Amino acid sequence: MLLKVQSRADAHALVAALLPPKRLRHSECVAEAAEQLAQRNGVDSEKAWMAGMLHDCMKYAAPEAQQQLCVRYQKPLTADDLCAPKIWHAFAAEAYLALECGVTDPDVLAAVRWHTTGRAGMSKLEKVVFVADLISADRAYPDVERVRILAAQSLEAAAKYILECVFAKLEREGARQVHPASLAWYEELLNLEGESHDPRNTFADPRKNPG
Repeated sequence: MLLKVQSRADAHALVAALLPPKRLRHSECVAEAAEQLAQRNGVDSEKAWMAGMLHDCMKYAAPEAQQQLCVRYQKPLTADDLCAPKIWHAFAAEAYLALECGVTDPDVLAAVRWHTTGRAGMSKLEKVVFVADLISADRAYPDVERVRILAAQSLEAAAKYILECVFAKLEREGARQVHPASLAWYEELLNLEGESHDPRNTFADPRKNPG
């Protein structure tokens, strides 16, 4: 049965039905952070809140269900995606919201889809949700205050720092590769600053782990 998500109440009810209390709280905090970032950056705050609330709706779906949703949505997981199961929920969430929940706003769907990896050419709304996910009030990793300060200054500065932390974490965990979408965005951010750098060769500080 199609579940229509047309309002904040609808979105909250959907997430509450799909996620455990701690992840529901995270979604509430991300929605609030996204709304605040949107207001400071000239972005539609309603879209930001909605994408923030919905971004993790498929976080606890079975991996097989996540893959199947992507196939049904005609955006199957790529070989690069399959190497990183922790990001599947973002792609599956876009598919679920479009196929089962009547969400048609392409901006909201894209912000949900790219909230884990980012991509080159990110819209400002997509950046808002990506950053909000890592500065929400429930986050307590060691560098969170620094990321919050950066976010207050620049979405791009915060995103660059977050990506560096993610790359460092993947390196410590022995991941085979960084997702190419993340690398492409990072290179784009570096170009904005006039830098040239390979993130795969650095970032060893174990404290910098947004998780």
